[in-house]
Amino acid sequence: MNLKDSRVFITGATGFIGGRIAERLWLEYHVRARCLVQDSSHAVRLARLPVIFCPGNVLDSESLDKGIGNSDVIFHCAYGSTADQQLNSRINEEGLRNLGEFALRRGTKRFIHMSSAAVYGANLPEVVTEGTPVSYSADEYGNSKIRTEAICHELSVQGLPVVIIRPTIVFGPFSPIWTIGVMKRVLSGGWEFSTPVQGLCNPVYIDDLVNGLFLCVENDTSIGETFILSGPEAILWDNFFNSYKKLINFGEMQHYLGRRKINVVNSFAGTVSRLTVRWLRKFMEPRMVDMYEWMKIAHPKMAYNISAILHATVDENEKARFNQRSLFSIEKAKKYLGYSPRPFEEGMKSTASWLNYYEYVPKP
Repeated sequence: MNLKDSRVFITGATGFIGGRIAERLWLEYHVRARCLVQDSSHAVRLARLPVIFCPGNVLDSESLDKGIGNSDVIFHCAYGSTADQQLNSRINEEGLRNLGEFALRRGTKRFIHMSSAAVYGANLPEVVTEGTPVSYSADEYGNSKIRTEAICHELSVQGLPVVIIRPTIVFGPFSPIWTIGVMKRVLSGGWEFSTPVQGLCNPVYIDDLVNGLFLCVENDTSIGETFILSGPEAILWDNFFNSYKKLINFGEMQHYLGRRKINVVNSFAGTVSRLTVRWLRKFMEPRMVDMYEWMKIAHPKMAYNISAILHATVDENEKARFNQRSLFSIEKAKKYLGYSPRPFEEGMKSTASWLNYYEYVPKP
């Protein structure tokens, strides 16, 4: 299937992955994607492109009907990220079913569903493949992705040409967790002073992930299949974080931290503060978010100190992830799609340039 001549619909287009899909479709194929947009205030990045804005959301059948139009290809990247777990489940599962049923009626030629490597749960084997059984865990995000994959299989039986994608750790420009979030954590001292961990990270650069998605459209052998999309090798989590740390002069970072008198590593006060905030979060999360956003404007130094406390060192909930020694295999994607991701260092070089350009790295 020729992507250049395709009509494309993207859900979650205001997000990190969906936004990059829309960008590259226009820049490389001159395809004006139809983008489902729930909140236009989050669409600043999309607004630079000649895309077609389709107001609505995956729970609104009328907006889906209008949005899909006569699209040949659907990239389904939307997922629930609210503070309401029940609503998130509806967005993920009911939303997928709504979208899939419209796609069936419209004769969509390729339906790319963005799942996650989180479907494998917490207890992973040494090598993870597409054949590794999925497993429910304490992570509701991963659990919901397991349920969405089951819906995809149902839709596939009905004739929808579905492809399921399980990305690993996606980093690169605009990545909110594994680039911007890591940079902030490094700056707060949240990794610099942590006990080294020897677990394996399986990073994939955003453009390599998008390359894999495009290959799924262009190769008919992808229909009905599931693919892990990761980088060419696993690296230590220490090396992943240290790649960001190297962007900062260590002496400058010490000044950056010392100027705010932040020394929460291995501190009893820091531990108590983190536990207190997390306990309060269960009962006051919506209000706390509003308070924190106000504090960032009214009292930026105090907001910074709170952020540093929350991100200092590796907490108990993270130890299992950061000490897990599992390799996510991409052999199936190589065989079926011709997938060929770049080395981590190349993706990191582009990421570093972006971080510097947008001044996430403090100037001396």
